[in-house]
Amino acid sequence: MDNDGVLKIARAPTDSADLLGALSKVDSNQIEIEEISVSNLEEGFKMLDDGGVDLVLGAAIDISNSDFLSNDFKVIGALPLRDWNFVLVSEDRPRHLPKNAIVLSENKLVRRQLRRLRGDLRVRSANAHIGIEEIERPKELIEGDLFSFSKWAEQLRLSDQIDGYVIPRHTHRMAGMKTRRHALSQEPAEDELIRFLPSPHSGTILVIGRIGFPRQRVKEILDEEAETSWNIGEIILSEIDDEMKDVIGIIVRHRQPGTLIREAERRKDLLTHNVLIGPEGELRANETKVDIQMELVSHRGNSTISIQRIANLVDSSVAARFMVEDWKKLVRLSEERSDFLNL
Repeated sequence: MDNDGVLKIARAPTDSADLLGALSKVDSNQIEIEEISVSNLEEGFKMLDDGGVDLVLGAAIDISNSDFLSNDFKVIGALPLRDWNFVLVSEDRPRHLPKNAIVLSENKLVRRQLRRLRGDLRVRSANAHIGIEEIERPKELIEGDLFSFSKWAEQLRLSDQIDGYVIPRHTHRMAGMKTRRHALSQEPAEDELIRFLPSPHSGTILVIGRIGFPRQRVKEILDEEAETSWNIGEIILSEIDDEMKDVIGIIVRHRQPGTLIREAERRKDLLTHNVLIGPEGELRANETKVDIQMELVSHRGNSTISIQRIANLVDSSVAARFMVEDWKKLVRLSEERSDFLNL
């Protein structure tokens, strides 16, 4: 940190989050920041190690999949959650697409969730669509690059070769697209049970610093809910097989009891209602809860393993560990269905 109090923060390009706009709303009167662009996370951590920057911003999923965290670095905290869901770019909402509509998505979890929503949809990856339709692969379509995918898929949609495609919300915004989009939300509609839980760590951006960096220095930009989401997500992922991680949906959110009760009443969820409301109608506790949800959808979308826990904030880590053990039992029971774990 410079003598004048300016914090130097490195950020690297990623498809996993919008790091460019992550600090756009920081009040410069509270904390003065100088953002430094680096080519990748490795360069950012090298600058952090050398003292060239004070902090590194990183998408939580990128950090989770790396080995950059060591005895020299720690997670200082996380920025407020945003952009955790995917959007369907199409003229109509998923329920109103034509019969046998073709929808492209590079995300395995979303493909399974869309097949669960509507069994008639032809949901494909870019590579599968190119092979099925026997079309030439365009040179501008770069494997793993969601921006090139969205540009290519939009051309197909405009020429009526497909009915829609799915990309992360932040990709749609960063690409400056003016197309119609429909959020694939984790909150089911009023008369539905179908939901779209996000991929692990979606919407979470971490602030990484050297051991000993004063957290108090950046408390204004940190968010407790996002940090809870990171910690609980890591507990869960540490117990999940690697081949399952890109097809599992996880969401961790802080919830107020009143909100949970209203949702339980809407869904006629007596179990959750009775946990929060006593036999005489009194509120059992008024403290912040942590809502942890997981799901695994079969390849065809015709079966789902789902589990949910609601715990007090102070007990959330312990609740997550017990939840994972129950989850593994559910997965073992499903192994007798040969199609379910066809990951």
